[in-house]
Amino acid sequence: MKYQEMLAFSLFLNQSQGADSPQWRHAIVSVNRLMEAMGPYQTPRQDGSYAPIDAEGYAYLDALFDEAVASVNEYVKTEPAPGNEEEAVRHQLTKNFNKEFLAKSYIEYKNVKPNPDVPLREAMEDFRYENVTLSSDELQRVGGNLSSRVQLTVDLDGVKTRGVFTKKTAYDPVAQYGSLLDEMDLKYGKFSSFWNALDDMGFYRGGLGGAKPMFFCHSETGDVYDVDPEAKEMALTNFEISTAINPQIYPEIHEEFMKYRDDPDFFNALFDFSVKAEQLSTSIGVNETFLGIKPDDNIDVRNSAMSGVANLLGVGDLIAKSKQISVSMPDGTAQSGTFMEFVDSKDITKLDSIDEMRIYGLDAYEGKEVKAQLSNLQVLDYICGNVDRHLGNMLYKFDPNTHKLSSVKGIDNDASFLRKPLEVNESLNQLPSIRQMRVIDQAMAEKLLSIDEGMLAATLHGYGLSQEEVDAAYSRLHNLQEAIRNAPVYDEKQGLPEYDGNGEGYGITIVKGEDWEKLKLEDLQATNNNFAKIIAVQNTLTTESMVTQPMKQNAELSRRSLKSMMAKENTQAMLSSAKSHKPFMGTSQRYLNVLSALEEYQNAPAPEDVMDSDGHPKWDRLNDLKRAVDEYKRQKVELGHLNRDGSPAREFKGKDLSRIEDVDKIGKFVDKLLEQRRQAKSADETLKEAKQKQAVLDEFKALPPNEQQIILDQKRAQEEMLKEDLSLRIQRSLAEDNEFLENSDLDFGENLSMDDAGVNMN
Repeated sequence: MKYQEMLAFSLFLNQSQGADSPQWRHAIVSVNRLMEAMGPYQTPRQDGSYAPIDAEGYAYLDALFDEAVASVNEYVKTEPAPGNEEEAVRHQLTKNFNKEFLAKSYIEYKNVKPNPDVPLREAMEDFRYENVTLSSDELQRVGGNLSSRVQLTVDLDGVKTRGVFTKKTAYDPVAQYGSLLDEMDLKYGKFSSFWNALDDMGFYRGGLGGAKPMFFCHSETGDVYDVDPEAKEMALTNFEISTAINPQIYPEIHEEFMKYRDDPDFFNALFDFSVKAEQLSTSIGVNETFLGIKPDDNIDVRNSAMSGVANLLGVGDLIAKSKQISVSMPDGTAQSGTFMEFVDSKDITKLDSIDEMRIYGLDAYEGKEVKAQLSNLQVLDYICGNVDRHLGNMLYKFDPNTHKLSSVKGIDNDASFLRKPLEVNESLNQLPSIRQMRVIDQAMAEKLLSIDEGMLAATLHGYGLSQEEVDAAYSRLHNLQEAIRNAPVYDEKQGLPEYDGNGEGYGITIVKGEDWEKLKLEDLQATNNNFAKIIAVQNTLTTESMVTQPMKQNAELSRRSLKSMMAKENTQAMLSSAKSHKPFMGTSQRYLNVLSALEEYQNAPAPEDVMDSDGHPKWDRLNDLKRAVDEYKRQKVELGHLNRDGSPAREFKGKDLSRIEDVDKIGKFVDKLLEQRRQAKSADETLKEAKQKQAVLDEFKALPPNEQQIILDQKRAQEEMLKEDLSLRIQRSLAEDNEFLENSDLDFGENLSMDDAGVNMN
């Protein structure tokens, strides 16, 4: 709360000239009372501290806030008398005061809780963050630290809520490119000079559009081109041209490329690089090209900001709930970020082979509630500028009795709040234009007309969005309001106006609640809108193979990366560096053990088949190396040389520092290789499971409809039992039942990523 600025503005309003109406008197008196009551909490005491607030004081201020906001809103609704310029100026000043100060302070105050140990001023400054304290037991369950994304069960507003925590992140594309190149250099060290030629800033300026996986594998079959010498040569030539086209950006790339061109491991490394580069390029393209996100802008908070707008529109359950939290660790450290709830719905990327969504026709998707939700979701996306509402960014729930789609929910809402206001008939990426929306629910239309600029600005206050982004959101809201004022109400006899894709005007129709069942999805679909996406979901799940090209590509890529990482040359530079940093007169036995283990690993021959090599000497030597590294670090921590996170606990110089850095790099390589092995096994297993699921699905589809229904009903009953069992286990876990935790088959000892979790989540 900017109390001093707010106080100065309110005093200025007191001196303003204008009509002495009842609405004005009520408004200015209410504001004065509020400012007087807020003073002791917003003014430093003699010792420089600020006063906290107890429950009684909070309730008193709460009532004053309510009265001030209500009276000011009542006044600004009045119209100044024609020709009364003084009153017109006062009226506009009060609008500005409400928008810039009062409404935002009101939002801040309503989001804090009375706490006699926390100054009210501090609580209002951090109003978007709810403090969550982890116990030592909870900390152990998430692996001892908070990685970028972990599962947590936290107490939010007195309710145990299970979900995913994402650390606060700032957009840094140069660092992202640099991290990719660092990863490539660590995995494929023998091509170090090539990765160094692709410096991170140069890559950011030059873009990665030319480095695509299609250079190395068939886009449909997933077959890698090096099985065909002619196709392999074409792939390498295409990559060479795409990265050597601008010598000002990549001055050394051609020379370095030609140095390694004929090495089979280099082909595999480029394949790995191109897949990751394309993913990164796509993500950055959405952020910069569509959203206009700038370096250092926050990304994770956009989920929470969108939740705030959903609540403002009265559809808070339409998207996965998200909230800013500050996690306090037992050691006193804290980490801020975003917490997103788990959603109990179907994720089309994780369906079983036999599932309702694969079996039933489009009629199962025609529920009137669902169509209203789809309409509301595209309204929410439009206002918030969410350009990434693709098929996988919605979760789907089926009614167990009717076997029909009963609800949809939006997830992964961070690609939102683009800076572009959008013209009235303009679409962008996955975001439909107003005309492409086709329809709007009557209740939503009425709600939108009741929202003004100040209400939206106050709702988005505190999320770190720029003024440009907030203004653009209001511009899109204004577009919708104008469309609603010009929109006809749906009449079954006349039907919907024909959609031609490019017509003039706003082109939207208001639909009453009871009329949704009269409209078919096929009548409502248009380019990019949610009705077309639901039709695409049903069509995709019932016609496409479960064995996809990305699955095949990932399995082959993971296998090749693993094999190429095990090449002897990848550790040669690390070993040479480590040997060069031994002191002339003696050295630590721990360091010698690391050197010896690294040399033995390097000299051990790689297995012929990396996917079927358990117990192979190469892996045994790698495990020996990992133990040597871990022991070196453990003893360094005991000696006080390293912190528990591996960072130096004091200043080191010369070879002392070099040895620590050498072992750290060796340890990272070992961890990356073991991670690559896990990924390869997982990708291979995923492909095998998909083939098995496809066989089961094909067999199921050959059955008569009545037998299919019996199987579906049995499967639904099993799912409900498993859900109840999981719920019971979670409850027992939350109750800290030690006996259960010791005997449970749930593993709380790992940081689970979004992809690792076996439940649907955002």
